[in-house]
Amino acid sequence: MLAVLATLAVVGWHYADCFSMAALLRDAATGGLCLAAAPVVLTQEQVDEFKLILDEVKGGWSKVKSLPDSFKLLEVLPGQVKTLQDENEKLLKEVNEVRRLMAVRSQFSNQVRVPGIVSDDCARHLAALAISARVRSGKEFVNGERLAGMAKDILGVEQKAALTSSDIPLPTEYSGQVVELVSQFGTARKYGTVYPLGAGTVKLPKLGTDTTFGLIASSATVTEKSPTVSFVTFTAEKFGGLVRIPSELDDDSIVALGQFIARYSARQIASVEDSNFWVGTGAGSGVNGSVAGLTASTITNSKVTQMASTKTHYSDATLANFRALRSVPDEPAIRNGVYYVHTTFEQLLSSFNTAGDKPFMQNGTNGLSLDGFPIRLIHSMTTYSVSANVSKVFALFGDVSFQYLGIRGGVRFDTSVDAAFATDEILIRALERFTIGLMATGAVAGLETAAS
Repeated sequence: MLAVLATLAVVGWHYADCFSMAALLRDAATGGLCLAAAPVVLTQEQVDEFKLILDEVKGGWSKVKSLPDSFKLLEVLPGQVKTLQDENEKLLKEVNEVRRLMAVRSQFSNQVRVPGIVSDDCARHLAALAISARVRSGKEFVNGERLAGMAKDILGVEQKAALTSSDIPLPTEYSGQVVELVSQFGTARKYGTVYPLGAGTVKLPKLGTDTTFGLIASSATVTEKSPTVSFVTFTAEKFGGLVRIPSELDDDSIVALGQFIARYSARQIASVEDSNFWVGTGAGSGVNGSVAGLTASTITNSKVTQMASTKTHYSDATLANFRALRSVPDEPAIRNGVYYVHTTFEQLLSSFNTAGDKPFMQNGTNGLSLDGFPIRLIHSMTTYSVSANVSKVFALFGDVSFQYLGIRGGVRFDTSVDAAFATDEILIRALERFTIGLMATGAVAGLETAAS
């Protein structure tokens, strides 16, 4: 029927003095049809064909008139009638939302996870924690009903007023992904030894005074030559902080928001781990735990080589000082010895290449080396300076795998909206419990500036 109407519309028939169906049939019967006010003589075959078409139109006109009613669907609720046009508009909106979501997620959609990010599932879980906090607060927010439904689907729980973040902990597999990011961002986990702590306080044995086996005469008494053993106590301490995110959340940004929470938290946790591992003072305040890092413990363990009197500037360090540092650690550590300095010390090391002697090598992808010993650049260590710094260890040499990073559990995430009531934000709290411990006092040595 629609095809018939379209045919008539294309023909564009109208009459100068005849607008009724009867007039049309009369003109057709006499062989004249009024088109654009100009009579056109039709053959009998054409007249018959037009008459057939017009009869079909006349016979089916009642169906055409009722056609708009057929576009209406069943009533969902009394007084609420949805049409196909409404459904089409809704479908188009949902398609556009999916397109925007896919555009946001496209950079994280690889099956093989790109270094520096977590999986989409992990990101959605972290974002769902933030949404859950907002829902628990009872405050209205944009897209609240939709976001609450998404949070329930992601977390697999029903939102309740009494729900707490402890009811929805980060699954072990997702916590592991955040820990992987910490390992990628930090150097303590990369070069030290990560040791899982099964309890809040753990004691690990380390070799104390070593003894040397020697010649035993025939039939002589075998004297005891057993080494002494001491213990390193690992008492996990709590480190962490808060991540602020706006409460105006959008369902299209779920994955991106989760990635931000994971990456930001991982970078900060890696930073505090590195700070304690390398330069922690052991003061037990600020970012420092109660156990000293390597630059401080080398002084305590008398494993330092100090520069000559009045040499209180890092710029006063010479090639001889760096070479003398290699004689301080125990011999087994020298075999796997590596230099550790801040990135900014490259300019000082470059100055050692004089008079044709080039002990400092920049080996491209193979890294840096001094006299063939690798150099690792540590961003947490002391930066290069030409100012006076009295009795400061600024370079290390040895095997830092003997420095243990004791981890108690994984990274824990909690949420709150009440703590940020004034700014109407959602707070994500990331916590980790860890400590450090040097398992061999002679494994690492430090280069120290003069006392005066």
